[in-house]
Amino acid sequence: MRRWRDAAMESTRLVSNRPELWLAGALSWVATVGWIPLLVALAPGPSVAELTFFGARMVTSGSWPWNAVLIGLAVLVVVALAFVVTSVANAVLIGLLGRRPASGGDIGRLLAVNVLSALPAVLATATALAVLAMVAPREFNAPQPAGGPVLRTIVNLTPYLALFVLTAVGGGALAAAASRVVIRQGIGVVRALRSATALAIRSASIAHAVLAFLTQLAFIAVAALLLSVLWAPIGVELSGGGGMQLATGLLLIGFVAIWLCLVLAGGALHAWSAATWSRLLTADPAGRT
Repeated sequence: MRRWRDAAMESTRLVSNRPELWLAGALSWVATVGWIPLLVALAPGPSVAELTFFGARMVTSGSWPWNAVLIGLAVLVVVALAFVVTSVANAVLIGLLGRRPASGGDIGRLLAVNVLSALPAVLATATALAVLAMVAPREFNAPQPAGGPVLRTIVNLTPYLALFVLTAVGGGALAAAASRVVIRQGIGVVRALRSATALAIRSASIAHAVLAFLTQLAFIAVAALLLSVLWAPIGVELSGGGGMQLATGLLLIGFVAIWLCLVLAGGALHAWSAATWSRLLTADPAGRT
């Protein structure tokens, strides 16, 4: 833990003195998890009745199962775009940390590294969705289930959600190590993943993977709560049908400004995590890759 603490403190000083790292970090943060607080604030969760109606319409529709296939394809396109944006942003960020520009080859190799490292999490997600498709209809059609159908469905999915978290954290650590090996040594993706495995299972690397995940989780929760509180009066005014008032417009401008500040803060947090990874995974005390 001492090695991690020293690396984290040095990374904090580095990121606080280099605001250009925040922008690259913000792009990667928004493409991965930064959209969650905004979605939580602007789109409150559906009720049990709405979920039941949506599921019934999906299954009883004449286009079933192709409507589900189309939704799945749309999700895959969005995920693929997020991978590309994240790879570009992380290549730029690692290049800035190492004070060398990232090449097109670096970006391509980072994209391959990110995709391969995410495969366990993707499989865990597919497994959870398959279990959801089997469990949800039973829970929602059960006569007055204790705790409600949503809670019971979540309880049934808990082991698979835990598996997703473990694979996501482990895949993130492997991707961080392999990304730096790829850029620093310029080797192939498969060789980089092999050499990165030993780096990712160091005690300091595991500690950073867990602590960075918990820090991101806490920041997302705080950002979601703040945006939800700020959006509540704006949403009431806009849903009232009275049109855009001056006060509502000012509140909306303030909401956007605070959202942008949160994006920059999330970018700084991501840049801190990337800088700490660079210090932990390289022998260079300056953290250059």
